[in-house]
Amino acid sequence: MDLIAAASAEFERVVRALPTDSWELPTPSDITVRELVEHVVVGNRFTALLLAGVSRDDARAALAGDQLGDDPIAAVRESAASQAQAFAAAPAEQPVPFPTGDIPASAFLRFRLVDLVVHAWDLLRAAGLDETLEPAVASGLWELVEPHLDWMLAFGAYGDGPSGTVSPQAPLQTRMLDAFGRRP
Repeated sequence: MDLIAAASAEFERVVRALPTDSWELPTPSDITVRELVEHVVVGNRFTALLLAGVSRDDARAALAGDQLGDDPIAAVRESAASQAQAFAAAPAEQPVPFPTGDIPASAFLRFRLVDLVVHAWDLLRAAGLDETLEPAVASGLWELVEPHLDWMLAFGAYGDGPSGTVSPQAPLQTRMLDAFGRRP
């Protein structure tokens, strides 16, 4: 399974399912649904620029302003395709600028996948929709990130991190979301 394509498709599926009156609702990320969708689109585009060799500062400057426009679904689709193409073209060990220093593209990919999948769940929760993620996407992500969980959590980007209350026998989606600071 091409996990970046599958995770991007899952995120797009969720955005398509959002009721029209949900765009101003708060999410578990403490921003609105619209702001969270834009956050993911910006992350996708930012990643494509970084993998193309653009500096962090230049990439930030290029992404100033509204990134969703009048067609958020088109922005999600276009940005996801750009990101997937950039990862496909980048060697796994290509250095990518990260707040703590360069990391390999393969490690950066894990962060982007978590962003897509966890924020898809955030949108489902915010809109009051069925919170079930595509099982193949959730299990593919967990298989990829679970061995690196301590390292990823050390960056502090996942809220409170694991609650410590979820059983190892809990459903995979519940364990994964809990690990990344969500309380399903």
